[in-house]
Amino acid sequence: MRREKAARRGAAGQALVLVAVMLPVLMAFVLLVVEVAERWMQVAMLEDALQQATRSAVQTMDYAAFARNATGLRARTACAQVRRADATAAACRAVIDQASAYFRANLRGVRGLAEDPEALADRVTWTVLPTGGTCSYSSAQARPVTEATPLLCAEVRPVMQGIVGWGRFTPLIVAGETLEPIR
Repeated sequence: MRREKAARRGAAGQALVLVAVMLPVLMAFVLLVVEVAERWMQVAMLEDALQQATRSAVQTMDYAAFARNATGLRARTACAQVRRADATAAACRAVIDQASAYFRANLRGVRGLAEDPEALADRVTWTVLPTGGTCSYSSAQARPVTEATPLLCAEVRPVMQGIVGWGRFTPLIVAGETLEPIR
């Protein structure tokens, strides 16, 4: 009878070995979940910052056209895949300057940037289509945006760092907004 009880009880400290083996695996899993959730949140914050910048900038209308009961941006001609530094001589400079200023302001609350926000804002490529059209992006994964009304699109690949520090990542962030027609 005593031998059966001793065989069922096991040796003292066996559970401690099991916990010691499982604890690193459990900690790695928890850190993985935290890292994935934080990266997802960081990308969502950056997408929102760029989307809000395009939404606000596309509203910079040509008020002379607005007085004629027409819609239009301050840009007279289309600009495709233009960075802010390259837009100084372009006809769409006013819209891109405004969009870039909005994006810089929106970057203040974004976590996880592994680069200077000013440098990031300068790397955004803008597409301004004052009479509508199609915005295509550099990645085939991002769907093109087609509108018949004035359109402003942007894309950037920021360098980001997660909270746990498991390396840097560079997601593609795209945004596209149109000026709603007057009805």
